[in-house]
Amino acid sequence: MEHIKCDLCNSDETKFLFSKKDKFRLSDCDFQVVQCQKCGLIYVNPRPSQDEIAGFYPETYSWKKTLTAESKITKIVRRLEELYRYHLLKYEALKVVKIIKKKPGKLLDIGCGTGDRLDVFRRIGFDTYGVEISSSAEFAREHYGLNVKQGDLFDANYPSSFFDIITLHNVLEHTHSPQKIIRELYRILKEDGIAVIQVPNTNCIQFKLFKEKWAAVDVPRDLYYFNIPLLEKSLEKENFNVVKVDHFNSLWHPPTMVITLFPTLDPQKAWTDEKKGGRPLLRRLLWIFWTIAIAPVVFLESLAKREAVFTIYAKRIN
Repeated sequence: MEHIKCDLCNSDETKFLFSKKDKFRLSDCDFQVVQCQKCGLIYVNPRPSQDEIAGFYPETYSWKKTLTAESKITKIVRRLEELYRYHLLKYEALKVVKIIKKKPGKLLDIGCGTGDRLDVFRRIGFDTYGVEISSSAEFAREHYGLNVKQGDLFDANYPSSFFDIITLHNVLEHTHSPQKIIRELYRILKEDGIAVIQVPNTNCIQFKLFKEKWAAVDVPRDLYYFNIPLLEKSLEKENFNVVKVDHFNSLWHPPTMVITLFPTLDPQKAWTDEKKGGRPLLRRLLWIFWTIAIAPVVFLESLAKREAVFTIYAKRIN
């Protein structure tokens, strides 16, 4: 474990907010979440070092098509889940194209997991690249035939001014230094390149209501927690200009609230059960039901600009 200063302003003055245990019980630690007294950034401190953090990611952290599906009904549910994920990812990809108004070019997805998002971008014409720290990189290469490097962004060592678009969907909060990551984005993006960054929002209604019980507080895998002004400040510090803040996800993308209200329905727990040979069918069906039922509430959150997850589009300033 390591003690750190604020990544944004380098202050060491913090106030304690709460502590929380790892939901996967990979450690018995109570991880402390603090807030910088100077700039307001929220982060885990002390935290696992870069050498330690891999041990907190179970094999079932990312969704995979090849997870065990013994019964015919479970296979049907898995297929529905696959179609649901494809719908969400295609919605995200087409929204990127619409907002940036650029022809498909070189696209890098950081923290690409098993590569399903990259596969969607490739289908609509992008020249795709990925980087993933976990063994899911191998799955992305073997299952989809994608150009994915295993390691962190700095291990990949991409050329300067190489990419047209770089996406980080719920990844920046996992990194040990978001500022260093944003600085590297600037280096490897082309002069008119766009960074698309999606993160949980600490100004959302769910965080105000549930605090540490909010499902997006996934310690110690999540190391930082942003709101829109803080992420804008982080980007501007590294010479990016924010061109768009998107408050809306797909209407059928409310799993954060579902998992907050019903932690036992967490899909990652179902995947873990399947890996062990279990058949958590009822849990999966209930998760689908509540995802659909809660969608209108999530839409109202977005209208009020108090959504659980926001996406920022930032252009490199030359």
